[in-house]
Amino acid sequence: MSKRLLLTGFLFLGLSGLAVAQPAPTRESGTRNVAVDPIRCWWRTSAGAVHVGEQFDLALTCAVLESEAVSVVVDESRLGNAVVQMAPFEVVSGTHPGDLHAGIRRFFQYEYRLRLINPDVVGQDVRVPDIGLHYRVNSKVDGNASVQGRDLMYYLPPAVMRIESVVPDGATDIRDATGASFGSIDGLTFRAGLFNIIGLALMAFGALMVLLVLIRLARGAKTRTPADQRELSTSALLGVATRELAAVKRERSTAGWTDDLLDRALGAARVAGAGAMGRPINQRVTNGETVGGEGRLMTGGPRRGTKRIVSASATPHDLARLVDRLKPNDSRRSNLEALRDALTALTAAQYGRAQARSESTLDEALDGAARAASSVRAQHLFPRSLLSKWGLGGAPLENQA
Repeated sequence: MSKRLLLTGFLFLGLSGLAVAQPAPTRESGTRNVAVDPIRCWWRTSAGAVHVGEQFDLALTCAVLESEAVSVVVDESRLGNAVVQMAPFEVVSGTHPGDLHAGIRRFFQYEYRLRLINPDVVGQDVRVPDIGLHYRVNSKVDGNASVQGRDLMYYLPPAVMRIESVVPDGATDIRDATGASFGSIDGLTFRAGLFNIIGLALMAFGALMVLLVLIRLARGAKTRTPADQRELSTSALLGVATRELAAVKRERSTAGWTDDLLDRALGAARVAGAGAMGRPINQRVTNGETVGGEGRLMTGGPRRGTKRIVSASATPHDLARLVDRLKPNDSRRSNLEALRDALTALTAAQYGRAQARSESTLDEALDGAARAASSVRAQHLFPRSLLSKWGLGGAPLENQA
């Protein structure tokens, strides 16, 4: 019993001693220092392989340590595109973008455009020459004092570019890779011949126009007719009708339809109808006291030459009879139909009761007559009138239909 008590006592004393001897755990305090590279650089190329003389981009990017306690100062004077040495590569151009900051790192970059002109390196891997950068690690100590580190050297990682050949192995000569096929040559020849034909046709047309002008000048130079005995051409007379219709349209928009406007529109439409049918248009020189009206149009004046009375006797029945004699696909049919409808509406309004006039019908007739008169006048302008006269033998439209 006494032995058991003694063993139990020794065991208790030993455990209590171990508990006293073991140190109590403590909490860590302060900051931890981690080892980082002061500078790290890498290359990036725009292509894995190039031909001789082909330009490619090579970019150098570096990350340096820069914080409140430590800063890395790199000597970048040897990296400019005007001073950097990359033989056997030729530096064509280069740029230096602005620096970037991220965390405790500052990133700077230089971009170069290179090429290699050396036929002896075809099919080989050409290495970018090793470049060493000088740098210092500056740090700050207590009291905000700056300590400049010693001069260190960092060698840029290696970069290799594959130079490919522009001709296959075993070739005895060099040929163009993008040759034209027979089909493309035939197509270009056809286009060249077509342009030649068009050019000759334009030259012939220009010569014909010059000849027509010379003939007209020669005819006009033979005799000089006094001003009071001269007659206006059909295109000039149709121009009088066109301007009269435009004036009626302007006055109609402000004052509405009146007997005077209706009489002027009807007279101008008759002149346009006579020109469309190929009938002669009446013109007579008058003195300054004569006024228009009753289907007569006035032209000229103190500023525009001799004053004339212009009139025509075209009726809706004459135009309708001529329309029936034309072929359905005749290009002159639309102008004749428009003038026929306009004369029908204007005549009914002129000689009918004033209460039965329809403003919309008269407006539509006026628009149709104005468009048809402009189209008929364009057909009588030189040289279209002369070409039409030669092609049709100079016969009036009534005798051609």
